Amino acid sequence: MANQQKLLPIIFVLGPPGAGKSYLCNRAAKDIPEVEHIVMSDLLRAEKDKPDSPWAQEIKAKMPFGVLVSSEISTAVLQAWYNRLPQNHMNTYLLDGFPRDIEQAGDFAEKLGSAKATITLTCPPKVLLERLQKRARVDDDPKIAKERYDGHFDETVPAIDHLKETGIHVVEVSSEEEGEEGWQIFKDALLVRNVDGGNLSDLGVVEVLNALPNQQIEEIDHFDIVM
Repeated sequence: MANQQKLLPIIFVLGPPGAGKSYLCNRAAKDIPEVEHIVMSDLLRAEKDKPDSPWAQEIKAKMPFGVLVSSEISTAVLQAWYNRLPQNHMNTYLLDGFPRDIEQAGDFAEKLGSAKATITLTCPPKVLLERLQKRARVDDDPKIAKERYDGHFDETVPAIDHLKETGIHVVEVSSEEEGEEGWQIFKDALLVRNVDGGNLSDLGVVEVLNALPNQQIEEIDHFDIVM
């Protein structure tokens, strides 16, 4: 159970491609001094480029094609990153894009400990598709993007359910709105909690999220990405 494990200053941030994870986490790191944004794919890419990395070959073979790197490697890369942090660090880390499946969630718990909370972003499929068609990224190739989208619902949503079952707080946040309005919704999920009709603000990110109850994830129909 989560309360029997080492509690880490990490918040998982999950959502389908196009949900706005990168933008919202970047904005949080910019506007909230005690928050940092850590992107799982960036950690893997950095590992891939290390000439002495024992994991570089598998990462090179899988990441460009949207295939999940093994849970063993992903967790080991995360563990190495966490071990490099200063012992007296006081920040909260928004971990963008991890865990992607139940195996990763289990390995993280076994080898590192328990995340403080999980934020899962939800957005209508039509909006996600429009965003993916506007931006230009290697992993937004229509075939790869669809595989990542399907993978979110086939593999990541069960992982989110698993996290709930282990006692980790899961907070659902709508990311349909963009710009300042979307950021304010995300910020409120981090910093504000409504209790007995009153807002409690200026509490630590971690403390607020730990107080939030688990919430159900809405089912979103899959969509087909068109060429």
